[in-house]
Amino acid sequence: MKGAVACGNTYTAQAALEIFEAGGNAFDALCAAALAAGVCEAALTSLGGGGFATLYPARGRPLVYDFFVDTPGKGLLRRPAKLDFRTVTVKFPGSSQDFHVGLASVAVPGTLKGLIVLHRENGRLPLREVVAPAIRFARHGFLVDAFQAYCFKLLAPIFTLNDEIKAIFCPEGAPPKEGTLLKNPALADFLEALPESLKDFYEGSIAESLAHLMREGGGLLTKEDLSSYQVYKRAPLHFAFKGGQIFTNPPPSFGGPMVCLSLKLFEDLFEGGPFLSPPHLLALAETLVRVHDLRERIVREDPFRALELLDRPRASRGTTHISTVDKEGNLAALTMTFGEASGFLAPGTGIVLNNIMGEDDLHPRGFFADPPGKRVSSMMAPSIALLNGRRVALGSGGSKRIRSAIFQVVINQAYFFLPPQEAVSAPRLHFDGQTLQVEPGLDQEIFSQFPYPVNFWPVKDLYFGGVHLVDDHFEGAGDERRAGTFKVV
Repeated sequence: MKGAVACGNTYTAQAALEIFEAGGNAFDALCAAALAAGVCEAALTSLGGGGFATLYPARGRPLVYDFFVDTPGKGLLRRPAKLDFRTVTVKFPGSSQDFHVGLASVAVPGTLKGLIVLHRENGRLPLREVVAPAIRFARHGFLVDAFQAYCFKLLAPIFTLNDEIKAIFCPEGAPPKEGTLLKNPALADFLEALPESLKDFYEGSIAESLAHLMREGGGLLTKEDLSSYQVYKRAPLHFAFKGGQIFTNPPPSFGGPMVCLSLKLFEDLFEGGPFLSPPHLLALAETLVRVHDLRERIVREDPFRALELLDRPRASRGTTHISTVDKEGNLAALTMTFGEASGFLAPGTGIVLNNIMGEDDLHPRGFFADPPGKRVSSMMAPSIALLNGRRVALGSGGSKRIRSAIFQVVINQAYFFLPPQEAVSAPRLHFDGQTLQVEPGLDQEIFSQFPYPVNFWPVKDLYFGGVHLVDDHFEGAGDERRAGTFKVV
């Protein structure tokens, strides 16, 4: 075995497999897959967004790379008189939701710089080999799969917002259907010029053009924002619980602390019983309710409070995840997002810009309330868990459902010893603040005494996240809720 990858797209997986075949390690493969995802998972992420990666080297200490977005506006003498901050309505099968897009929704992008730094410090192969699959997919095209087609259809108001983005992703004037070949030659050119084009994006002519676009169009991103952007390296949040250990994304993000709090609460509430028994499901449900309440009252305002709470006694959006492992025992987990996209491209690059300044749940004090240069908090929590004698790399997309998805998969393995695919595929719960959402496959009678409304879904859905995991025994799983795939070479 040379390596394994779990992710949400066959092209993304193919990029990782090519790198393993060429002798690359788990970190080379992770970066190649993430670059490919920035091309071929265009309805879920881009190189113009942000993300996190948790690395667990075979030799050395685990480490988190934080390349999430910053709030924009450094050096801005005054805010534009009229911000380009538009509301678009996305129509989901069961409801509609408003999102905020436009130039003012763009936060300082970090994904591109994060991937290059991560590779430079941990990879084995030359950068040109790692980026080659993404260049090929961008130049010669990739076929839109059913899941991406579904996402493009949902986000049609955003991907048709202007002629430039529409020409690449909706070339027929409408969202691409399954089997449509999409190409992004400008992005291929940009990737071929790495690492020089990276400097150009953050400090050179591309940064100038992007800042000009913002000034003229009602955005807040400045050249100073780009030139001062930093990738942070942090010690992961390490939490030991009855069923194992987990290394995950630390504050200022709140996803990792929420996963740890969930594990602690479940440990206190679960009195034992078989998988999917009443004690199991009711402990899960009660845990999700309590964690939601804690997040609303405390953690959204101060993520570091979550660390204090761990020691006290107890009575999506558009996001994709990639996990890799290699023959040496290196593991890596990476989650990246662009929100739902802003509807704009970085000039001349083919890179879709994020709309993370328009994500209401990431700005609890209100839009544009934080000062420029502040690292935005996130629910993303790429993690490495030690469970039943195995090291497991995992993570999920799914906005507020990320924490509940990761937590439940860890519980399935730690407490009930489920193999990876069963642990990932098992039905999930999520508490949205008012209603307990329940996937099919569970005994509805168990929830009859639950003190909150319960909504039973007729099918499994991407709403409940998308956990992709691998372990150091070369077993793993891709989540069918998000077109998951698991491959070994």
